[in-house]
Amino acid sequence: MAQLTGSLRVFRVQEVLGLVARKPGRWRLDLVGEHPAYIGVHDGTVICASPDTTRQDLARRLVIEGAVGTTSLARALREAGDEGVVAFLKDADLIDPDMLPVVTRAHIVSTLAGLTHWHQGAFQAQLVESLPDDVDVAVPLTELGAEITTLLRRWRVAVDYLGGDTTVIAAHPGTVPVHLRGLHALIDGRRTITELMVVSGHGPVGTVVDLAELVEAGCAAPVVAGSQAVEQQLAMLSVLEQAPPTQSNPAPVHLAVINGGASADDSQEAAPADEGEQDLLTVILRGVRGV
Repeated sequence: MAQLTGSLRVFRVQEVLGLVARKPGRWRLDLVGEHPAYIGVHDGTVICASPDTTRQDLARRLVIEGAVGTTSLARALREAGDEGVVAFLKDADLIDPDMLPVVTRAHIVSTLAGLTHWHQGAFQAQLVESLPDDVDVAVPLTELGAEITTLLRRWRVAVDYLGGDTTVIAAHPGTVPVHLRGLHALIDGRRTITELMVVSGHGPVGTVVDLAELVEAGCAAPVVAGSQAVEQQLAMLSVLEQAPPTQSNPAPVHLAVINGGASADDSQEAAPADEGEQDLLTVILRGVRGV
């Protein structure tokens, strides 16, 4: 039975999380907005989180980082129950034990940073006996606050640096940081930042920050115009090539025919015989006011 419910328009995600974290026991905080998300809390620590429960973001990230083999993943997808894919992999010793806590913590921080932007939807917190993807990685909420703040500060700078979610990231020769090799392997010069968010599992905030780090390291480069940049440029050139040649002596522009001004006949009657002797202000006023 739900113990706590409310609207995210009234309470921010971090406020609800802080309240739940002060309660003893194992809690699941479900968030419903554009898509469903959840945060798992146990005695003041965050032990799991998902920015979108329709996806396996943590498992996806572990696979990309090379912590899980193809055969192991296939088995987990067949046999994992309510415990979750990642918890099954851990219990069956099918995952790199050194990478699991590092990737899980990064995933939790990135997820919570993204959820702080939710201002619409609803929440529901309830006591539970177990949580999916509980892999014995517990991060105190007090520690997470500082890490999330740091990540969000880097994200705000990175958003301007990369130029938006439609920016395409291209690979570039350079030394790739070890912790970003999995994300770098997904860069193909075609995927936009939005597409990299989906396939990498790094989350909306974490993906942008990590891509900016790759660019700063010199092993990636943003193509700000987007995936259709070349096509757009060729189309512009085509229009330019088909444009009529510019006249060396262009005909004078009659401002009097602007909508709202006098008709062409009226303007001809009102104009003096020699328009070349009119001052510029008189011509403008005639066109705009219909004088």
